Amino acid sequence: MRTFFVRGMLAGALCVLSAGAEEAVFVKAGKALGLCVTSPDATWEETGGTVVLRHPNALFYGDRIPEGNDIVVRIRMSVEGLERSAASVVIDERHHIGLEGGSGKMFLEGPLFSGQKIERDPPAGIRNGKVFELLVVRRDGELTVTVAGETILQARDGRKRFGPVALRPWRSVMNVVDFTVTAPAFTSMTDVVAREARWKAEARLPLVDLSQDPARQVVIAAGTPEVYQGHPTTVSLPDGRTIFCVWCVNHGGAAGPMARSRDGGRTWERLDARLPEGYRTHQNCPSIYRLVDAQGKARLWVWSAAKGTRQGAPMPSIMSEDDGESWREMPPLGEAFYCVMTFSSMVRLNDGRYLGLYHRAEGKGEGRAYLEVMQTLSGDGGFTWSEPRSVARVAGKKPCEPFVFRSPDGGELCCLMRENTHTGYSLQMFSRDEGATWSAPSDTAWGLTGDRHMGVRTQDGRLAIAFRDQAPHSPSKGHFVAWVGTYDDIRQGRPGQYRVKLLHGHTLFDLGYPGMELLPDGTIVATTYLKYWNDARKHSVVSTHFKLAETDALLPK
Repeated sequence: MRTFFVRGMLAGALCVLSAGAEEAVFVKAGKALGLCVTSPDATWEETGGTVVLRHPNALFYGDRIPEGNDIVVRIRMSVEGLERSAASVVIDERHHIGLEGGSGKMFLEGPLFSGQKIERDPPAGIRNGKVFELLVVRRDGELTVTVAGETILQARDGRKRFGPVALRPWRSVMNVVDFTVTAPAFTSMTDVVAREARWKAEARLPLVDLSQDPARQVVIAAGTPEVYQGHPTTVSLPDGRTIFCVWCVNHGGAAGPMARSRDGGRTWERLDARLPEGYRTHQNCPSIYRLVDAQGKARLWVWSAAKGTRQGAPMPSIMSEDDGESWREMPPLGEAFYCVMTFSSMVRLNDGRYLGLYHRAEGKGEGRAYLEVMQTLSGDGGFTWSEPRSVARVAGKKPCEPFVFRSPDGGELCCLMRENTHTGYSLQMFSRDEGATWSAPSDTAWGLTGDRHMGVRTQDGRLAIAFRDQAPHSPSKGHFVAWVGTYDDIRQGRPGQYRVKLLHGHTLFDLGYPGMELLPDGTIVATTYLKYWNDARKHSVVSTHFKLAETDALLPK
């Protein structure tokens, strides 16, 4: 009889990798072919035609993580010392299918099983060291658990990610004969472990918290129990004092509101009554810009995604030729400009034209099989635009909400993009020919991972870029933050200097569409929407004011 002892730990896990595109084999006929273990002192033993698992707190993982909807987990094993052992099969580290808990009954733990109960004794077929089969099957979002031929659980499982599968012996000994998972695709557990370790290290980027300083904060439009104020953008006039803000009512809802500040964002007046009546029918996240034509005439423009309904005529707008004193409605740009969201960014090119970027989806309606970033050019200050073309579409990722800006030397454009699968980092790409061609989208640094980037370059050359924080393991994830660093940090993939938690949202992730304005004295006015109050009031449009000299001084020593 040969006995093998294998030792490993999840953070740098020792794994013997399995083969096969459809089936991942972790244990086969009592041989460990693909296992990882979480504890440095945990071992498994191959003896008597089984893989013997024993440890009071270790999880023994399969080395492949299943992806997709239709998944089958098959385990053949026997359990010694089952009685009140809390032995379980674990899915995604949080969900336990317990064979027998302290009450002597089978049990379920974890958010997936919230409201689900098992009030029964374990099947007789798993007692007394008998070999039995445990099946976990997910098909079309329905999860079924079968133990020793008896159906134990049927429940809805709407999770996008199934997660790793593990065995927890706890106070028992598990003798595993077979352990396999069948799925459309798999992710390497080893790769995930390495990625998690990297994210945790990157999460140590310094963080300055301004979110608890109400003296910096100004409520531009207060939500009420009935009214949700959402998705603002801003623009400044050259006088260094005047700022305009537009937003929509309800999440991605209708346009209509506008406010103006004449004192750098400290006080605001509503301008809704000055706007064309038709503007109230414009849909989804309006964006405001100041464009100057070839003759030097400046105009303010506000574009939205569609007119009338979300499936209506694409990209309607309103325009002002007198710095916002009066406005008139302009015709939609037309079907070629179908979008999920209108221009999220514009930059003036060296020849005087404007480059506008936005994103669209697979088709109208709710289909989101892919997202892609589009760009178009205007040579007449915003009246007409060139045929849009796709500049960023990435297999397995969903680039959207582009933010384009120019390098300090003027020779390069950088575009930061939200990545809507939220499985890693945000995306970036670069152009050295004024947007004629772009580099292939690549990952940003960890600290720039977020949704709807918008930024300013300060007088000392540094960048402050605000967004909804989506960085893995970030202590401010889901809140409104700003990244501080240099253009060269972005270009070279360096972490940057630090991040600033600007505002705290009482509803995580539903916030962060920012306006960023730089005043002559170095003050940055960062504006977003969020659930500002932890009460019945819905989302509000709120700004906060800060200088990098202030946040520099608050850095942890």
